[in-house]
Amino acid sequence: MQTQAPEGQYRVIGLDPVDTLTWPSGPLWKDCETFDEARDLADRNEESYGWVYVYDDAGKLLYEGGCHAQQLERIQKLNQDVPGENKTQR
Repeated sequence: MQTQAPEGQYRVIGLDPVDTLTWPSGPLWKDCETFDEARDLADRNEESYGWVYVYDDAGKLLYEGGCHAQQLERIQKLNQDVPGENKTQR
């Protein structure tokens, strides 16, 4: 899958490790004129895909989202140290 967007554009790619590639519509794949438009599209689709990425015309990853990112954030919050907790009790 080519991540590099056409010159001056941004590519949004949404993937799900289970069945995205077998869906009749396939993975999310759309080129946008601006980064803001691409980020908005990525954010609107993050609950539908495990991973949503925005790349520039050089193929550089600029943004990562998706439901896996939300789950990771929740896990990190849960794993933060509780004040006064003895770390050896974990």
